[in-house]
Amino acid sequence: MYDIAAESIPLLIIFVLVAVFVLFFPLAFIYSMLFGWIHESGRQKKLLAREQKVAGIVGGDNIHTLSTPINLDNISQCGLVMTNITVSPSWWQLFLGGIKSIFGGQIQSYDKVLAYGRAEVMQRLREQALGEGWSEIINVRVETSMVMNKVKGGQQNKMGTLEFLAYGTGIR
Repeated sequence: MYDIAAESIPLLIIFVLVAVFVLFFPLAFIYSMLFGWIHESGRQKKLLAREQKVAGIVGGDNIHTLSTPINLDNISQCGLVMTNITVSPSWWQLFLGGIKSIFGGQIQSYDKVLAYGRAEVMQRLREQALGEGWSEIINVRVETSMVMNKVKGGQQNKMGTLEFLAYGTGIR
């Protein structure tokens, strides 16, 4: 006898796998669109609270880029303070940036990612200096670089992961 149920199980499995792949990416894209801004605003609020906490402990901002030399008599010790962070845009921000790049102009969805990355790495530098006992950090520099911006075939992504590196000289 010919069993129809035995042949229908592999077809059902294939159908379910195709349905999962077809539905996953649109659902992930919609999730990124709807909830990405909630996550982003939550990160911004936490960052602002951390900045205010460190400013209250130190009594202001402990990061400086000097244009004139300081009095070296008051410095007892110095050393390198360095930290980094990697950030990347959400699928929705990449989509908006791709549409905006067709027409030209400022791509605000990427600007938000850059602003958050710079602010976060500077805050981490403040916290690290405070944890290591440095009273101030002078001559601070921030470097930004692309990570994983190449795909197969040598083509470049429009926006990959960004690494922010902040470093300076800690003094006591």
